[in-house]
Amino acid sequence: MKLKTVALVSVAAMMLTSVTVWSLTPSGRALAVAEPGAELGDLQGSDKVVGRTRTGDRWNFVDGRTLTVEGRLGHAKLAADRDNETYLFLDVKAALGVVPKEAPPLELAIVVDRSGSMSGHRLTNAIAAARGLVSRLRDGDLVSITAYDDRSELLVPPTRISSFNRSDVLRRIDGIVAGGNTCISCGLESAMSQLAARTDGVKRIVLLSDGEPTAGVRDVSGFATIATRARNLGASISAIGVDVDYNERIMSQIARGSNGRHTFVASPAELAAVFEEEQRSLANTIATGAELRVELARGVEVLEVFDRAFSREGDTLVVPMGSFGTTDDKTLLVRVRLPRGPAGERPVATAKLTFRDHVTLEPGSCTGSLVAELTGDDSELSPIDPLVAGRIERSQTAALLIEANDRFASGDNEGARRLVEHKRAALKKVAADAAPRASAPRKAELDRDFARQDDALHQASEGFAAPPPAAANAAPADIQRGKAGMKRNSAASDGLSF
Repeated sequence: MKLKTVALVSVAAMMLTSVTVWSLTPSGRALAVAEPGAELGDLQGSDKVVGRTRTGDRWNFVDGRTLTVEGRLGHAKLAADRDNETYLFLDVKAALGVVPKEAPPLELAIVVDRSGSMSGHRLTNAIAAARGLVSRLRDGDLVSITAYDDRSELLVPPTRISSFNRSDVLRRIDGIVAGGNTCISCGLESAMSQLAARTDGVKRIVLLSDGEPTAGVRDVSGFATIATRARNLGASISAIGVDVDYNERIMSQIARGSNGRHTFVASPAELAAVFEEEQRSLANTIATGAELRVELARGVEVLEVFDRAFSREGDTLVVPMGSFGTTDDKTLLVRVRLPRGPAGERPVATAKLTFRDHVTLEPGSCTGSLVAELTGDDSELSPIDPLVAGRIERSQTAALLIEANDRFASGDNEGARRLVEHKRAALKKVAADAAPRASAPRKAELDRDFARQDDALHQASEGFAAPPPAAANAAPADIQRGKAGMKRNSAASDGLSF
């Protein structure tokens, strides 16, 4: 459809309904919107306008080609005679079947803990995993390697890998020797300084640690600042905790604050598989520098932003989303208050995602608006959208796992178990209500989501059966199991809130 034709149609529609029903992205692709009752998940990746909105059906949208954004309100219809609370839910993921037209250049910084606690099989496996990652890099990818104990040492300055220098890089990795204390911040500062002057490519810091920081920055808030700086450089940090003595709160903060991932590795032998997954994720990157801007309509008040770093520019939420691989799925959940008002349509927010598109090799963007309907008839009020309900539960489950961890660490393992089992029972009730209200494709998606949460809670409950680390006379093996359970819960919490 030509732009001129679209404009004429839009004008005509505005005259008839006072509602704009077509929207174009900068690339000229029309916004996909749903007929009443349509399932938006079926529209992802569509290259045509699917249908016109109608009154009361503007509460959701899908737009995008390389990346797609699905937007939903928690409630399509709200009461006109009172203030209302509802949710904005935005889900960003790769469109089905997309692959990079040409693999974007990689800028990888590997940061390896060489403190005394890493001696022996831990360091041996860490070296092997780092070697495997470097071996799989493509010619032209950029890599730097930092080792740290109570200070950092740049073993490999930023080096563009080639057949001529790869063996030299591998040889320098082999030279890592354990000894000293643990200054995680020293290693991260060194890695970030290697990335700071570079603007193109996919930036990733892979951090490995097996212990508490004993030098440099030692508190969670300090590492939150470091993570923010990394994110502002366009780099995410994959924080990999080895064995059971690392600080999961710090590693979680490093990952979350930088749009990265926190991984618990129970055995050093698992490191090779984790590093291999990191390389696969980097190679499958389809978008970088993604930023979501959510402009709130007049009178809409933000009550809570769940699980993500953000900033405010007046009435606009600015949410950095980082890079996306073909399997990445990142969400934004916001609780808002809408003021009472006359019955009819009430604009809530307009969302726009911008990013560097490595499929089309052009600037990418997705846009969409969310509009609720206010009604004076309480019988018309909407129940909460099932997909939004599922995302709310994910956030609550993630927070509860951390709360249960705190109880367990303080010695209250029975209290931790009761907390988890109560949440499992509540989750089943929500699933029984929400899933049947979704159509078949989305019901399957919800079922998987709820099953994933239940599995994380079940594993937590089983882990809390061991004596807590603080228990007197606890056997060393039980202490190890208890600590491992806490680390697993922390990593699961981060995954659920991604």
